[in-house]
Formats: sequence, structure tokens, C-alpha cells
Amino acid sequence: MARKAKKAARKGGKKRSRSRTTKRVTKKKAAPKKRKAKKAKKVSKVGKKWQVWKGTRERTAGGLTKKDLRKSKSGKIVSKKQSNLARKRMRSGGISKWLAAVMKARKALKLKGFVACKKGTAYYRKARAFYKKGK
Repeated sequence: MARKAKKAARKGGKKRSRSRTTKRVTKKKAAPKKRKAKKAKKVSKVGKKWQVWKGTRERTAGGLTKKDLRKSKSGKIVSKKQSNLARKRMRSGGISKWLAAVMKARKALKLKGFVACKKGTAYYRKARAFYKKGK
């Protein structure tokens, strides 16, 4: 016994006898659980106007279907009803008269490119004059 102790001391640690070591208890692995089949993803019927136009959705959040939509001059998908009302307002309202007056003033003053129609400028006064004549 003394020899073993001396040898262990030289190596740098105590040596345990086999009888003292603890046995490791191994647990049985649980059988893997069966995975549930994934449910099919529910495709929404509500979408954006362009999606309804394209045909990937049935209607918009506001309830518009393809028959209620149209493409605007600029290429946007818009409501037919609102578009028609806006066109009507543009034709019958004062804005179309003002635009016509501004175009006449541009021609009269020989303006090219962008020019702001600010109050107090000759351009604005000319446009205003044409607008009053047209009324």
C-alpha cells in the first residue's frame, strides 16, 4: 500500500481504487414523438388593389372587386367610382378653368419649362386676368 501511495504522490494525485468509483446510471432515451402534419396555410381573400387587379386576391379591405377597379392615367390601380367623381370635379369645377388660364398665360408670356405661378408675379397676374375673363 505504501508503494502505491508513493507512486501516486510522484504522479501528482491520489489514485482511487476501483471499488470506490460510482457507477453512472444511464437512462433510456424516450422514443421520438411523432410530428403533427402541418396545416395548409390559409390564403387570404383580402388584398391590395393591385393584387385584386392581378387576380391573386378576391377583394380589397374596402370590399372592391376587379369590376370596381380601373387603371389611372399614371398607371395606378384606382376605384372606378372615385376616379369618375374626380374627373367630374375636374371638368366642372374651377380647377380646370384655372389650369386653362395658366396655360394661356404661359403662351402669352412665352414661358418654357417650370415656372412657379407665385402671387405678385406677372405670370400670376396674367393667369388671374384670363381666369376672370373665362368665368
